Amino acid sequence: MIKLIALDLDDTLLMPDCTIPDEVVDALKQAADRGVRVVIATGRIFPSARQYARRLETDCPIICYNGAMIRSPDGAVLAASQHEPEDIRAVAAFCRDHGGLYLQAYAQDDIVVERTVEQTLIDPDSRATAIREMGDLTCAELLPSPKMMILDTPERLAEIRPLLEEAFPDRFYLATSKEYLLEIMPKGVSKRNTLEAYATSCGIHQEEVMACGDNTNDREMIEWAGLGVCVANGVDSLKAVANYVATAERSYGVREAVVKYVLN
Repeated sequence: MIKLIALDLDDTLLMPDCTIPDEVVDALKQAADRGVRVVIATGRIFPSARQYARRLETDCPIICYNGAMIRSPDGAVLAASQHEPEDIRAVAAFCRDHGGLYLQAYAQDDIVVERTVEQTLIDPDSRATAIREMGDLTCAELLPSPKMMILDTPERLAEIRPLLEEAFPDRFYLATSKEYLLEIMPKGVSKRNTLEAYATSCGIHQEEVMACGDNTNDREMIEWAGLGVCVANGVDSLKAVANYVATAERSYGVREAVVKYVLN
């Protein structure tokens, strides 16, 4: 019996216009009425994720920043892992030395950048929080950050990722939520680890967890869950490890799995 449903947001629960259809919300509310915990597990910042938790009317904690934080609906930090300022400065120097790559960090749920550019506004989180322009990040006065993010073409990120891993061996956890994003979390951070810790705290066993996702940053979570679900638009590498691949895309794929494995 499924007792906990963990949901990625972008390209999983959310449609291309970043909405959740009413019938999908209704299915998840029916699951919650049966005692199932509905948890958002996303790379997004807390304020951005919270608006969707409110749409689902779930009072469960929110896993955000790709697992670097878990927050109660009122914003209280239940657990967190963060980059220290010297880590951010070091990665900023790496980005400067490799062609001036765009780097974004966070502080107290605000976006932190050298200056606002087109890449900053591509991020849907930019519509949910403030943007702090700090100037040269290699020497700026910074606060700890749960996540850093490089935005570039998929081809460029494919070149940069191994170089970043070589420059910072065994120091960060790297993940991709969209093909043009390379997300950088503290070592040991993942949606899977935070989800497992939360499930354990609730007395919920691995086999009682359904996790839904679409991209490689969901892989560990999908592999760990008793029922790992990949929506139809998910990447092939995630489909290969999922227990169930939905026939429908995005939000409707989530509803398909909830109806099949929870409501029925």
